This record gives sequence, C-alpha cells and structure tokens, in this order.
Amino acid sequence: MRKTVLVPVLKTLCDAHIARDGSEQEATDTLALGARTWDLCTEHAATFGRYLVDALGVPGDAPVEPAPAASEPEPVAVVEPVPVAEPSPVVEPPRDAEDVSEEAAETEPVRSVMLTGEVPGYDYQAARDALRNAGYNVVGRADATTVLLIVGERGENNGHKLRDAAELGIPCFDVREPGRFKSAVLAGEFVGGDPLPEPAKVDRSGMSDRERNRVIRAWARENGWPNLPVQGRVPMQVRHAYELAHRDASEGKAVAA
Repeated sequence: MRKTVLVPVLKTLCDAHIARDGSEQEATDTLALGARTWDLCTEHAATFGRYLVDALGVPGDAPVEPAPAASEPEPVAVVEPVPVAEPSPVVEPPRDAEDVSEEAAETEPVRSVMLTGEVPGYDYQAARDALRNAGYNVVGRADATTVLLIVGERGENNGHKLRDAAELGIPCFDVREPGRFKSAVLAGEFVGGDPLPEPAKVDRSGMSDRERNRVIRAWARENGWPNLPVQGRVPMQVRHAYELAHRDASEGKAVAA
C-alpha cells in the first residue's frame, strides 16, 4: 500500500532578488561581512564578488580567477571606396583682345546722304538705288549720320537741304556735270569738296518757294495725288513729276515754234 506523505522543503532564497523586485530565486552562495550574512544566487554572487574585488583587491590567499575571455568581435568586411575620377577642368581657349573689343564696340550707324535735284542720266529711283547699293541711306533732312550732300540739276532750288549742309558743315558733291555721278558709282566712292551752291530765291518762272509749292500742290491734286496734304513739305517725287511734266511741255512748245 502506498502512502503519500508531504514533507516541507526548506528553500533558501536570494536576498538580492527579494530586495530588487520581490521575486524568489533560490540562493546558492552566502556573503558574510562580520555578523551580517546575505544569501545570493549565482548571478548576484558573481556581481557582488566583482564589485568587492574591484574595490578591495584580490585577497592574498584567494586564487585569482582568470578573467573571462572576451568574445572576439566578428570580422567586419571593409569596403574600400571606389576611386571616382574627377572631371577634367574645362579650359576655355584664350580670346584675342581684338575680339573682345569688337564685341564691346557698338555697331556704327549706317552713313546717310542727302540728294537734291536731278542726277544727269538717272531717274529719281535709279539714283537713290545706286546710293543705297553703295551702303548709304538717303534722307530728306540731315541728321547725325549724314556725311554728304549730292547736288544735281536744279538742286539749288531745295533751300532747306542747302541750309542744313551749310549749318552742319556737310561737304558737297556736285554731280550736275554729266558722267560724274556714274564715275562715283563705278568707283564705289562719293567724295565731297565742291562749293556749296547758294539757295535760289526764286525759280526760273520767277516764283518764290512758297508760291511754287502752292502751284505744285494744285497740279498734283489734278494729276494723281488727290490726298496730298495742304500743309507741310511737298514730297520729292511730286516735285520731280511736276518738273518733268513742265519740262516736257516747254520742250514741246519749242519744237512747235
């Protein structure tokens, strides 16, 4: 017959565990200091033992425990940096001082000329086209770019151009002599230096400039320019057409006579 008997078992608990968090951990060692004794588990016995050894040193008769071998760290793979090629500096080619000065210099304005009167051997448009092909602008009134006054037949009748040339010191190029304008066109050079004619007070008919302008306006409104303004300058092409018409008429009368 079996009989179960309950026998109380006495367990010694770690005082450090009880003091820390009230847990029960079986004690395996005893720490005694004078009349005081503490029961410690293996973990706390080793902890307090190392503390006392650090503070008081190892007793002379106690065997020196070998220090626990430090675990060797795992080898860490060293990744060498890959050399990066530095970009080569961009070297700009040296620039000539002449190029820099050309960029800095402002573009020079195109030279201009005034043309008064009729050029022998050229009609109104052909004379102006020849000047433009030579690199000049043709203007009606002088400005800062005007370098020459070209005087043709009856050019002295255009008083304001003659006065502009006199006041601004613009040289005169007289082309009333046949072939002189053509020679300049072929040479590509128009050079002034001729005497500047005096403005005509009246034309061949004896009319003043104001009276002549009034007559030209009246004739122009009846012959293809109905919208010509009453005031202001009479366009050169209108003057040219008027002179041609009256010159042809006068030549016709001379032949009839």
